[in-house]
Amino acid sequence: MAISNHERVNRALITLSQGLYPYLEKKMKSVHGGGWLAVAKSYLSDDQSLRRTPEEILHEDVSAILKLMIKQWDQVFKKNLTKSERALISELLEVRNKWAHQSRFSTDDTYRALDSIARLLKVISATAEADIVEKQQQEVLQILSPEKAEKALIKDKLADINKLLLFRDEKLLRHALTHRSYVHENPGEGEHNERLEFLGDALLNYLSGEYLYRRHPDKGEDELTRRRSALVDEKQLAKFANEVGLDFRMRLGKGAIRDGGYQNPNLLSSTFEAVIAAYYLDNNSNIEAVRAIVEPLFDSVPEQVVVIRSNVDSKNRFQEWVQRNVTPNPPVYETVQIGGLSHAPEFLAKVCVEKKEYGEGKGRNKKEAEKAAAEDALAKLKQQGRL
Repeated sequence: MAISNHERVNRALITLSQGLYPYLEKKMKSVHGGGWLAVAKSYLSDDQSLRRTPEEILHEDVSAILKLMIKQWDQVFKKNLTKSERALISELLEVRNKWAHQSRFSTDDTYRALDSIARLLKVISATAEADIVEKQQQEVLQILSPEKAEKALIKDKLADINKLLLFRDEKLLRHALTHRSYVHENPGEGEHNERLEFLGDALLNYLSGEYLYRRHPDKGEDELTRRRSALVDEKQLAKFANEVGLDFRMRLGKGAIRDGGYQNPNLLSSTFEAVIAAYYLDNNSNIEAVRAIVEPLFDSVPEQVVVIRSNVDSKNRFQEWVQRNVTPNPPVYETVQIGGLSHAPEFLAKVCVEKKEYGEGKGRNKKEAEKAAAEDALAKLKQQGRL
């Protein structure tokens, strides 16, 4: 018999309770000694206390544990947990309340709930319970995307990055994960992540350029430029997003989800850029904190992949032709949105040299459109026998 998403969440919440209670007891005793249950009782409702002892309530109701952790945050838990974990506790309290009110859980909601539960269990070193929930995650991921389920089994090599990529300001992370389509369908959810995307793009270009400059002292400007483009192009950034687990954490509108948003390279790469910017800001604009995240990712890209991609970058190839044959000035791209939906816009780009148009192209974002325009320009030059 198939298990419903509501039951999956229930089982994960029970496992969370089993992992949290020993941790709660240990930390409360370290501060309040043997009287910790009396302290806990003062935060439990009278109605509950009449029917069950405080210990029974905490054993049986994970919401009581989560509420007590929030109430005792400053006195007990702040010493060992970060603001990010406090936000995670609040998030899981909302999940439990949604479950208690018999609210519907989509498969995406279920995956996110199980992911948050597993993360908190790992933080408190409840390893056995975390393993149980992660197995449930794999089952849900298999439903969402069998291919991603298989790939998820080999992501252990990037575990250290995921440990680093924690936010003190959970709202900043939510902002980075929020796509325009989600804000369009949920007007009260604040700002989408496009400004963060702009900052993340600049940070990644700088860090990848500096990374390549240090590692390839024998390469010239043109070669380094091509390699940088290959290292931070849409396809590669989308892969990075998957590797650090951003895919199903993206906050997308229903239309974007229906259109395969969780697998959309454009959305994945843009979200990765936004998260990098948010992490930079969350760490007081410390570029070293970001470098610690991205350089292992750069290292994970095989050398031959970078070389192959760098050799086919159309924008760089066109710029090299222009600077060899026309002018030392680079081509100028003019890009405008010409249509599409909020979650799937369409852009048109024109590329000009010395105010003369050489090509045009369309794409789902500015980068794709500019690349298409460069490819069109190269194709025309080839037809004219100039390439």
